[in-house]
Amino acid sequence: MPDNTNKIIAENRAKCICEPCPTYNECMRAGDELLFCVTGKSPTCTFDKKGCLCPTCPVKPVLKLKKAYYCIRGSEQEQK
Repeated sequence: MPDNTNKIIAENRAKCICEPCPTYNECMRAGDELLFCVTGKSPTCTFDKKGCLCPTCPVKPVLKLKKAYYCIRGSEQEQK
C-alpha cells in the first residue's frame, strides 16, 4: 500500500458507505472493515454478491475511483 494510505483512510472513513451496502456482512462488520477501494478486498470474509453501492459512494469522486465491488475484487489499484 502507498505511504499515504493511512492518511487517505483517516480522511475518508466517515464518508464511506460500505456498511449499509447489501453485500457488506456480519464478518466485515465484526472486523470493522471499510474503504475496500483503498485497502483491498476482505482478507478473511466470504460473502455473496447482493448489490453494490460503490458507484454512489461519496469517496468515489474524491479518490477518482472508477471500479466497483472493491470488497470482492480488490482496491482500485488491484483492479487495474
